[in-house]
Formats: sequence, structure tokens, C-alpha cells
Amino acid sequence: MQAGHIMERSHFTPHYTRMLWVVFLTFLLSLPSFSFAQTPHLRVAVSSLDSGMVINHVQSGLQLELSRQGYVTGTNLTWVDNNKSQVSDIDMTISMAQNTPFITLVSQHGLSTEINLDEEHLDEERSHSHSIEHYEVNFIKKLLPGINTLGVILDKNTTDISNVKQFLAEQEHKGVRIISYYINSSKDLRATTRALAPLVDAIYLPFHITDMPELHHVVTVAERNNVALIGEDHQSVDKGVFAVYSIDYIQVGRDTADLLVRLAEGSGELHTDNYFAQPVLSINLDAAARMGVELSNEVIDKAKYIIE
Repeated sequence: MQAGHIMERSHFTPHYTRMLWVVFLTFLLSLPSFSFAQTPHLRVAVSSLDSGMVINHVQSGLQLELSRQGYVTGTNLTWVDNNKSQVSDIDMTISMAQNTPFITLVSQHGLSTEINLDEEHLDEERSHSHSIEHYEVNFIKKLLPGINTLGVILDKNTTDISNVKQFLAEQEHKGVRIISYYINSSKDLRATTRALAPLVDAIYLPFHITDMPELHHVVTVAERNNVALIGEDHQSVDKGVFAVYSIDYIQVGRDTADLLVRLAEGSGELHTDNYFAQPVLSINLDAAARMGVELSNEVIDKAKYIIE
């Protein structure tokens, strides 16, 4: 009898069941707001002293990582206008000028840290640290030992090419002949690549070219002519470029977001010698095979990102 009594009580009435569903649904709907309430509101002021694709990629990585950590613009994340007298938790400055920190973060608590691109800005002790990998100017010779001529495609309307010109000057100094082709718009990409392919061993594509939707025309022509495509932007290895050796600026943005949050939380365990943005190698092995490129095991072992 007692067991039957217990079973009888376990059958809820329809009215009671509806009440339970209302309570449960109310709980589920409250979860997002509860999550945001647990994440403190963050106010960030960003000052960019430069413009261009590098800055855009850093800001993209910054947004991605802040979002991953639960910070949503308009909910618990506010971008403070520097031109107005608004209080921010973190002041962030981005500068491409030489011998200055690339990114500087300063909190209202007086804590600060920085990310550097130029190791000359670091003190002597840190610049000789084993944690810093020196940029290999002749990395193209290591990727393609037989290369003699390197082509490059540039947009006439783009002013953000100072880094590309410096890179090309370094390659020329190492004995690589440079042939530059300029385009007026992305519509010229296919014809330009066809004209350039028979003249060169490889083609170098800067940020502003690999961001063009017509990039697939360049990839197709390069594969048909066994011409290797080397890019400036790490995202381009997903688009058919076979290799990139440079700083991953989207990852720099992600790292900046992580530092930013830690500063806002008052973390004092930040060591700026760990935040030197180093060049890394990305390789698309499938693209390399289609372009007739054979890579040594030494090169493959050095790659941080590999697409097979």
C-alpha cells in the first residue's frame, strides 16, 4: 500500500506540469543575461595612429577573442570615443611607427603592457633572449631554393604598401630579381597573373591583393603554370596561397584581447618581454603540390600552421 501511495503521488496533474514548464523555460531564458551579468562591463578606448590592412586584421582578432571570452558590444562591452570625455577601463594605442611599441595597453589602475614588432625597441637583455626568433630575410630561398625571379602584384590605388616595398628590397638585396606589376582594379588580376607567370618563379601577394574576391583567378593561373604563390596574410593559405611567412596579425589581435582582459581584471603578472610579435610560417601542402613545389622536411617542421 505504501509503495502504491508513492507511485500515485509521482503522477503530476496537467496544471502542475504546465507550471513546471513555465518555471523551466523562464530559467533557460534567464541564462544569457545571467552569463553577461557574471562578465564585468568592459570599456575600451582605441587610438590607431595608422590605417591599413594590418590594423584591420589586429582589430578583427581583437573583436573575435573578446567575443569568445563573452564580451558583446552593446551588452557588456563599450568602445569609448576618445574625442569625448568618457572614462575607459583600458586605453589601447596601435602604431606602425618604427622603434615604438606596436600596441600599448594602459589600465585605469596604472598597469600597462605592450606588444612590439621591432626588437630594437626592447632593451639589450630582452633583445638577446632565446624566446625571440629573428626574422629570416632569405626565407623565400629556403622555401624555393632554385628561385631567381619573384613577381609581385600591387594595386595602384593602395597606399598601404610600405612593408611590402621593404620586404621586396630585402629580397632584391639577397639576389632575387623583382618584377612588379600594378593593377587598376581587381578585374585586372587574371590578365596580370597570366602576363607575369611566364616571367617568374614565384609571385608574392600582399594583404590588399589576397583580400580581393577575384583571388581564385590568380590561384588557377599559378597552378596551371607551376608558379608558387607566396602571401603576406596568413588567412590566404586557406584561399590557395601555398606559403606565408610573416606576423599573424589576427593572432596578435587575439593576444591583445587576452592581455586587455587581464589588465582590466587588475592582473599584475604581465611580462612585456613575452609579447614580441614574431613571424611564423604557414603552409598549404595541397596548394604546394598543385603548384609543383617540393618542400624539404626542415621547412615543413618549421611551419606553425599546416593545411594538408
